[in-house]
Amino acid sequence: MRHEQNHLRQVTAASRRGAALVLIAILLPVMLLLSAIAINYCYMDLCRTELYTAVDAATRASGREFTVSRSQSQAILKGQQIAELNTVAGENLTLSSSDFTFGQSTRAGLTSRYAFDSGSQIKNSVQIIGKRDSSSADNSIPLILPGILGRSSFDLNQTAISTAVEVDIALVLDRSGSMAYAADEAAVPFVLPYSAPPDWEFCDPAPPICRWRNLVAAVDVFLGEVSSSPISELVSLSTYHHAAGTDVSLTDNYSSILAALQPYTDSFCSGGTNIGGGINEGLGSLFISPMARQHAVKVIVVMTDGIHNTGTYPTGPAATAAADGIVIYTVTFAMEADQGLMQSVAATGGGRHFHAASPADLINAFQAIARGLPSLLTK
Repeated sequence: MRHEQNHLRQVTAASRRGAALVLIAILLPVMLLLSAIAINYCYMDLCRTELYTAVDAATRASGREFTVSRSQSQAILKGQQIAELNTVAGENLTLSSSDFTFGQSTRAGLTSRYAFDSGSQIKNSVQIIGKRDSSSADNSIPLILPGILGRSSFDLNQTAISTAVEVDIALVLDRSGSMAYAADEAAVPFVLPYSAPPDWEFCDPAPPICRWRNLVAAVDVFLGEVSSSPISELVSLSTYHHAAGTDVSLTDNYSSILAALQPYTDSFCSGGTNIGGGINEGLGSLFISPMARQHAVKVIVVMTDGIHNTGTYPTGPAATAAADGIVIYTVTFAMEADQGLMQSVAATGGGRHFHAASPADLINAFQAIARGLPSLLTK
């Protein structure tokens, strides 16, 4: 009896082993197939991420170049160069000129999506379509394990759009007494500028060679850049000495900015340096004006040639502006300007600081700011 039971157990165990082997024989190919599919899909996802990164980088660079140079050919070249620095499936991404489209992106409000119009005569956007398919220079991407489910390769494409966005700009300009001095001379308290004509006094017309006239020339260049850009910009003007005020509310009539500077040129008076008060005025001009656009990027450009010596210390207003999402650029001019403080103000505002040692440097600084106004990936 015991022998029969043992024999039965052996037969049952053998049957189970046989059934398991049959099951393994059936499932193993299925598991291998599923593993191959999983490997291929993971590889496809990796390549998709690589293409996304490459196209975004190329679009950002191309959009930036288009904003700065206003040249479509240079923007295409820059985008191609950056694309080739990025790999997709182990190969550098190649973009053809037909992958680039220039047009206008607009939106109706702060919560609206940007709509791209390639047929617009106004160009503020560049669209790039990066592809790895049979029509592209790099062709389709081979699968790691080809032949699974009848496929040996796959196609990818990614679209991105860089837009030079609408910007509201507050110019905040120093008109303290030191601005009557030449750029290459020290502004000495109680000593009139050596560069001024004989018998010149404060509240006379600004001396022919002085920082104020250099600033007016730089602002003229800045406004020229703004007027020729593909971006829709509004500009306000605030000026300060020991007091501060807004001379021109946000406007697209740029000639009114220069006109508002002329009375100071005609009668340039002395005064302290209230940088913080000027920033507060610029901050207010970006929101109080009926022309202020809720969806526009807000920028303050602060220029000074000296050291803050009265009124509101500038770091507080800079922090307030930053909390409101405003980008702050700062420009210091001449040897005695407090570069360290203005670097801190720019850092607080997420912008950039420029120092100008000469009138030519001042023009270059304002030109660089105008050409570097914000752009965004809008798709």
